[in-house]
Amino acid sequence: MEQKWTFGLWGMAIGAALCAIVGMNWGGWETRSSAQVLAQKQVNAALVKALTPICIAKFQAASNAPVKLAELKKIGTTWARESFVREGKWAEVGNEQNTPVVDACADALFKL
Repeated sequence: MEQKWTFGLWGMAIGAALCAIVGMNWGGWETRSSAQVLAQKQVNAALVKALTPICIAKFQAASNAPVKLAELKKIGTTWARESFVREGKWAEVGNEQNTPVVDACADALFKL
């Protein structure tokens, strides 16, 4: 009788471990920390999607927009274009500028 219990308990322990491994790797289960990281990524993506058109509109509303657009198109590096947009403060919401929004705005403006 004791041997049955031993095998049964070992079977339950191994089954639980396999269930956890399968669930975490292929079942879509998430730990708390990985779910928070995923949620933060989704928030950042939503911010970029919502604020980039506002940045573009602010840029186009400026009185010297055609001149500034020509200046932006002459800039060769992505980093310098992002600095140009940051200095122009077109991506500013409140008192802050979100770096991914600045990046997306600079890319979108360069493609205009």
